[in-house]
Amino acid sequence: MIEKSILETYDTEIVRIKKGDFVFKKGSSAKYYFQIIQGGVKMNSYNNKGNEFIQGIFGKNRSFGEPPLLINSKYPANAIAINNLTLYRLSKDNFEKLLLNNNKIHFNFTKLISKRLYFKATMANGLASNSAEEAILILFDYLKNDIHNNSVPFGLEIEFTRKNIAGLLGLSIEATIRTIKKIEKQNKIKIINKRIYY
Repeated sequence: MIEKSILETYDTEIVRIKKGDFVFKKGSSAKYYFQIIQGGVKMNSYNNKGNEFIQGIFGKNRSFGEPPLLINSKYPANAIAINNLTLYRLSKDNFEKLLLNNNKIHFNFTKLISKRLYFKATMANGLASNSAEEAILILFDYLKNDIHNNSVPFGLEIEFTRKNIAGLLGLSIEATIRTIKKIEKQNKIKIINKRIYY
């Protein structure tokens, strides 16, 4: 997260987007740095059968869509507001100036992008196993250990819905629900008021 005071130095706009509207579409040119003030964004794409694949979900104080911006490329996915969204929007030129003028922020972005690459590699290992159970547990382990650094048994509330989990892992919703129930019976997760705790 880049501090508000620094963003304002580089002529950052505040933009409001309604739930369900696009922040950007797959195939469009990357022109802005985005950082969420309030609300959430999902990045998704669809296969030729019309099935949704969710590549990431981002909430308050998170940024998204930086790789295409940094390499002058087009977006490989859509970004859609999952609720009413308020975000900072900074032009590509000003974002590059900000990074070049702030070594610490630049270094933090290197770490951020490395974490995202690590997540994709971790998820690829789970998907390669052809086991829905293993893929879901790898996702939960990553969220608990690498994102939240939480060692408390059943201490992490999984913020994703079953549909989100299915989309992230390329599973059907039915298989995801069935597998989560199986994992609960194995006492690897707890479900309280329909929320998953790991």
